[in-house]
Amino acid sequence: MLHALELENFKAFGKRARIPFAPITLIFGENSAGKSTILHALYLLKQTLKSHEIEVLSLQRSENGIVDLGNFQELLFNHDPERTLAIRVEIATDGLDIDYPRLPKHTINEIGIELSFSRPSLKEKIHLDQIGIFDGKSSKCIAKFKMLGQMTSMSVNFAEYSHSSVPLTAAKCVWLTQEHEYWEPLFRYTKEEKEVTIQFLEYRAQNLLRDNDQKDPHFPNDSLYDLKDYIDFLKKDFDLETYISKMYKEETDRDLSLGVYKFFPIFNLFPSTLYGVSPTNNLAILAGESLKQTLEQFFPMNPVRRQPERSYIFSGTVPENVGYKGDLLPDMLFHDSDLVEDTNKWLKQLDIGYELEVNPLGDPSRELFEIRLVDTRRKGMVDVALSDVGFGISQLLPFIVQCLVSKGRIISIEQPEVHVHPRLQADLGDLLVESISRGNQLIVETHSEHLILRLQRLVYNGEIKPEDVSVIYVSRGPEGAKAERLHLDEEGDFIDEWPNGFFLERLRELR
Repeated sequence: MLHALELENFKAFGKRARIPFAPITLIFGENSAGKSTILHALYLLKQTLKSHEIEVLSLQRSENGIVDLGNFQELLFNHDPERTLAIRVEIATDGLDIDYPRLPKHTINEIGIELSFSRPSLKEKIHLDQIGIFDGKSSKCIAKFKMLGQMTSMSVNFAEYSHSSVPLTAAKCVWLTQEHEYWEPLFRYTKEEKEVTIQFLEYRAQNLLRDNDQKDPHFPNDSLYDLKDYIDFLKKDFDLETYISKMYKEETDRDLSLGVYKFFPIFNLFPSTLYGVSPTNNLAILAGESLKQTLEQFFPMNPVRRQPERSYIFSGTVPENVGYKGDLLPDMLFHDSDLVEDTNKWLKQLDIGYELEVNPLGDPSRELFEIRLVDTRRKGMVDVALSDVGFGISQLLPFIVQCLVSKGRIISIEQPEVHVHPRLQADLGDLLVESISRGNQLIVETHSEHLILRLQRLVYNGEIKPEDVSVIYVSRGPEGAKAERLHLDEEGDFIDEWPNGFFLERLRELR
């Protein structure tokens, strides 16, 4: 799950801003204040991961892209090319498929990775300057890696590029924390497993001695020496301070530490570090893998979903989601009758007054079908084409289905209340709560007073906890956008004062 996002010099945000997330996050604010900027940062990282281009950032929307952010200068606050853009993503790693037993438990549970980008001149490409690794719980920096330039292409195991030859950027550890809080669990582990580690590293050293023909010029030639030196260190008695001093020197003295693909640390450049000598490298790779898996779980929905058609032809594939624009929804409904039934339960609960029917048309071998809506408020149960009902239903339906079909996903949507009347806006709060019960996380950019009022009532009723909801208010100022979290208490009331009053327009109109 996303724990927090920090932005600096990114579009509307100049000074660093922190956006804490919860299972349900609602982003409010005036028009053009910077609400969409928060989502755009996540869109940018997501589409860069999915892009087959090798650039460090994919700014312009490709065929399967999400957002077109123009060029790098337009992305920078005040369009100032001298600025460095920074995005930090903090992740709660529960539910991710990762296992690094040699790392501190508190660091693994919540981890942060910060990416800094610049473009020194118009003649140069966008640079990934630095990667920072953070303790996600305390937000303290653990390590910083500086990019050194592109290496030769290497075969890697990464997403759809498994076993493919891709260009990696070399990185060096240039700063490392010396706080006991970080090193003490590693120190204890090293002490407890000292004999086993020595045996393993001696076996490793023998192998290196036997086949000492390292073909990649980026691998250091003194790896065997470093292994023996570390083995000698382990055989001595050492305290925590000595251990920290030794590890700090090990980590920061090396010319090369990591191989980075796009902005993901994925490869250990020092062979012995694969066997426990470099916890910092392992932590960076853990952060990169956590970010990758989180972005894979992230499903953004377009502000405007695709208009419905009168008939469809089944593609023959079974999509896992409704599609960025809702265009895969028909195939999902055609293939899964249980999903149609589940959706109809929620259409009834939301009191929309329609239920779905998916009907085949003509010759079954052609797999032609239509989606109809049956008006449940009429005596005769009249059905109409989805394309013949109001715009709000067709826009809302993909979001309802995605909330129901997803499990363990991060779903974002902009203004789901568009073209939806106030009562239904409030009822969407019940849908959000149902979706988080299925392990999902929702990030909603909205202007809806009715939606937040329903969530406040659900907190008051004890159906959700105050910490299940993060209300973010984004405002504009001379130094850029500012994001504030407004907290709820156990009664569902706001602890923090709403900026400029709580939906003050309603009170003004009533006077």
